[in-house]
Amino acid sequence: MVAILWWSRMARLALCSICSHDKSDGSDAGIPDLEILEVVADGGYGRVYQGFEPSTGEIVAMKQIVIIGSRQGVPSAIIREVAFLKELRHDNIVRLLRVYVRRHRYVNLVFERLPCDLHDYIRRRTHRNMLAIKSFMYQILSALEFCHARQVLHRDLKPSNVLIDQASMLVKLADFGLAREFRNDILYTDQLGTAAYRAPEMLCDNYQYSSPIDVWAAGCVFAEMITGLPLFQNRKLRDELEAIFRLTGTPTEETWPGITELMPDIHKYQGHEPVGIRTLFPELERSGQDLLSRMLCLNPNERISASAALNHPYFTEEEWLWDGKPWEESARCIPFR
Repeated sequence: MVAILWWSRMARLALCSICSHDKSDGSDAGIPDLEILEVVADGGYGRVYQGFEPSTGEIVAMKQIVIIGSRQGVPSAIIREVAFLKELRHDNIVRLLRVYVRRHRYVNLVFERLPCDLHDYIRRRTHRNMLAIKSFMYQILSALEFCHARQVLHRDLKPSNVLIDQASMLVKLADFGLAREFRNDILYTDQLGTAAYRAPEMLCDNYQYSSPIDVWAAGCVFAEMITGLPLFQNRKLRDELEAIFRLTGTPTEETWPGITELMPDIHKYQGHEPVGIRTLFPELERSGQDLLSRMLCLNPNERISASAALNHPYFTEEEWLWDGKPWEESARCIPFR
């Protein structure tokens, strides 16, 4: 079955109408009909450029990935990312416009450009707007619900992977480089993504997990939009779990059936009583506190799904659309602590 899925995605990429192979001998790593304006980011995978398309007059973003060991062809992770983005067409998921494979050394992914990400947006704000937070969460959960309904895990949800169009306050989930299809018979790599947003079942050396990991990460993003800082910031795995247990309470067989098998050394952790979401987030309305507590439920089997979260009273009990006032002047803006 895995082999069938693999070749299916390979075939989709090979036949993909947005994928072009440039066989020119030039040394330029760019792509035809795209004027590179500036380097936006530089990382271990390659670079992200801002570019201009003269044919459309649009500003776009180009993610350039260097192929290591190019004789082996395009890596499977890139094939998966392209295949997922080609299929996941949703208002709250970034659009992949074109793909170019350049001289078998670079893969250039051309995306619609959104000028800001949620990480920078949070850091630049001196106030938090509770209506904006609610709108952002609804859009993030909408993207996750769409992915999960199609058996796709994002696995790397964090503020820097959520893009924002500040003019319309539209947010889009981006960077599907770690995304995978999910089924009950698949074992995954455990230590993925950024530690501060990893679900506890991933931190327990568990190689079999599912869509609740994305909901946990969304809960961490929710909390970060409220406080302005990551909810969990420890670098060591044990410290990360300790921080989680201080919030949720140290798990037992009663609160998380099977935890002693999943974590045989659970008895080595200090016994914590749950602090509670209401204590940590008193400024959040009661229904929002309830939703956040359900998203950060320690037991993944009891954690709320993205679909159920969209129908939670936090989103349905009142009219919460933006009232048209400047975001910083809204009556529901609160200074960060």
